[in-house]
Amino acid sequence: MKHVSPTTKQATDSTETNSSFAPAGISRKNVKRSGVTAATVLSALTLAACGTATVASSAPATASAAKTISIHLWESHNGGPVGGAMTALVDQFNASHPTVHVTIVVTKASSKLIAATAAGNPPTLAEISHYDGKLVKAGALVPWNSYMNTSSIVTQSNLYPVVWKNGEVSGQHYRIMAGVKISEVFYNEALFQKAGITAPPTTDAQLASDAAKIQALGVTAIGWKDSSAHILPTFLSNGGTLLAHSNSIGHSVNFTSPAATATFSFFKSLYAANELQFHHGTTLREDLAAGKLAMIDGTSAGYQKVLDAVGGKFPVGAFVEPAGSTGKPANLAQGLGFVLPKGHSKAQDRAAFTFVQWFLAGPQQAYWSEHTGYAPETVSGAAAIPASFLSGHPGLQSSLAAVASPQTVARPVSDSYNEVQAVLDTAFFNAVTGKQTVAAALATLQSQGNSYMSGASEL
Repeated sequence: MKHVSPTTKQATDSTETNSSFAPAGISRKNVKRSGVTAATVLSALTLAACGTATVASSAPATASAAKTISIHLWESHNGGPVGGAMTALVDQFNASHPTVHVTIVVTKASSKLIAATAAGNPPTLAEISHYDGKLVKAGALVPWNSYMNTSSIVTQSNLYPVVWKNGEVSGQHYRIMAGVKISEVFYNEALFQKAGITAPPTTDAQLASDAAKIQALGVTAIGWKDSSAHILPTFLSNGGTLLAHSNSIGHSVNFTSPAATATFSFFKSLYAANELQFHHGTTLREDLAAGKLAMIDGTSAGYQKVLDAVGGKFPVGAFVEPAGSTGKPANLAQGLGFVLPKGHSKAQDRAAFTFVQWFLAGPQQAYWSEHTGYAPETVSGAAAIPASFLSGHPGLQSSLAAVASPQTVARPVSDSYNEVQAVLDTAFFNAVTGKQTVAAALATLQSQGNSYMSGASEL
């Protein structure tokens, strides 16, 4: 892959204003990632005989000559199955759209885009995380609405409700999700059978009971990421809301609540019984593969990585985080989304939407889901996944059920919620490990969280 420095002026982001996208006889320079060859890409995209989805072309075969509009896509998938899948899709798009050429720039777009925008040097298209509030507040993004209004693919009826809601502020869509991360738990089916567990838990009480049975085998039951984001599904299923009165827009947090107390106390009880350990994601996958852990917390973004780590040594099951006091499992839709930074021509903006719309079409969404574990963003994408593939991939089944559930909510788009996340991490860790009482940790969290939300302090 030709890597382009994000600090270099985007000279190849053409200012072409011709609105015609007719293909031209122009040679294509493929953008390749390390470890992904052209042969691999072509092979991956022709798997119909194996029962997996193929990627469809939406461009005509011939047309009058036109200049190519070149755009840069900043995104942070720098390897592994997700990076490989994105490269494959971009290469296929370039092959089928000769007048629009996408160049991938692997970078931390979420953290670098603000500076690039301030310097007058943003990319045409970027994938950023759910913390897009600062860019919206600064007026640095172009809403997608005018393009969505003409699309038969990027519609409210085709996007899942939680996908439609992500990145929407006052009716304006500033970010279109590119990879829906759903929290779920992956487990060693062989260890479950050995412990006499015949089905994954559906409630917190069942999870605690199953953990005790596995612990009796001399295996640590649960490994959890050392990030509080992964307890928010339990918090939501206990009836909690992230912000006062809602989970989306607001100026104060809502953590001094029975839902927060129940959630923190539940994880504290598992930790006190030595049934839960905190680790980073890579360590969790390695320990699951080695049989040291029976269950690990993760998201749909890590499903394929889990399968790769286990390498077929045992069957890997998956379930969404169990239901709390409401009796209904809840979840949080996270993940990167496409944004359109200001500062480019209308032709470039249209070219960016051409790619986004193509990416969200059914065949491409099916390919993306099958090769990454992410749930598709669209109903048509889910329908395009072969039933034979879905039946053999419980992680994808779980994430797909969650993204379609009305109990799955979008991340807040407040420009201060990332600071709240940092203090939530600290409060959760201190309470669960016994460094503070649950009540004290939540009181501190509420005070600091509201301070950030009010804009009185910054990290």
